[in-house]
Amino acid sequence: MSVTTSSWIPRRRIRVAVVIALGSALAALAGSLWSPAALLLLVPGLGAGWAAFVMLRIRWQLSTGGGGWERRIHELVVSSLSLPADSQASVLDIGCGDASLLVALVERAPGVGVTGVDLWGADWDYAQSACEARLANLGARATFRRMDAACLDLPDGHFEAVVSVMCFHEVRSPAGSHGRGPLLALGEALRVLRPGGAFVVVDRFGDASDFGGADELAGVLRATTGLRRESLVATLGVPWPLRTNRALGPVEVLAGQKAGSGGLAASVDAPLEGRALG
Repeated sequence: MSVTTSSWIPRRRIRVAVVIALGSALAALAGSLWSPAALLLLVPGLGAGWAAFVMLRIRWQLSTGGGGWERRIHELVVSSLSLPADSQASVLDIGCGDASLLVALVERAPGVGVTGVDLWGADWDYAQSACEARLANLGARATFRRMDAACLDLPDGHFEAVVSVMCFHEVRSPAGSHGRGPLLALGEALRVLRPGGAFVVVDRFGDASDFGGADELAGVLRATTGLRRESLVATLGVPWPLRTNRALGPVEVLAGQKAGSGGLAASVDAPLEGRALG
């Protein structure tokens, strides 16, 4: 099943930027009939127009027709887990979105049991019901639940593998919590993973504004082993504007195992460096 659109940039965000651009331009032109100073309104309009262009370009690049970079990233995650075709492993996808990553996992190993969690907010272009229908069409063992990645309503050590792509940086701290939302989400991903279980997570780990300093991130990852940390842009050769700092520039792939024995520790692939995915 191919991915035809990207779920990473909601259409609503693009529409807002377009409305601001057009509104500023119209206000500037109308106001200039009374005062040339009104043309200054073109400045925010041009900024919003450029933002809309970049978001449209990124959305197109992530889509199948624009190079399929979303699919390539998902393939990198699936390849890194190295699930055998006959695997029966239980896999959790945190921030599953439209379930595209889970589709890729099931196509690689039809027998896996997959669970997807997301908030499926109104601002995004996908819903839980669509995910359920999509995996049902594949005959997969799939469960979808709505929950906050910062406080997963799931038992400790429940899954043999955990994956996540571009979710953690969107997570906010729950009321009363003093920790960073993205770090809480990463901690929760490791909590629900079995000792020895494999994880492959993709996010803006290189951005201190999301994940704090190196010591904060290292503190959460202390309970892991065989950790690999790679730049997504360098690994896949991501093009502009996807490679910019506002997009995938600070994005890294973290892969390894939860400290302990058992799980899928032996299934995690070799280092990611230099891997090319078509």
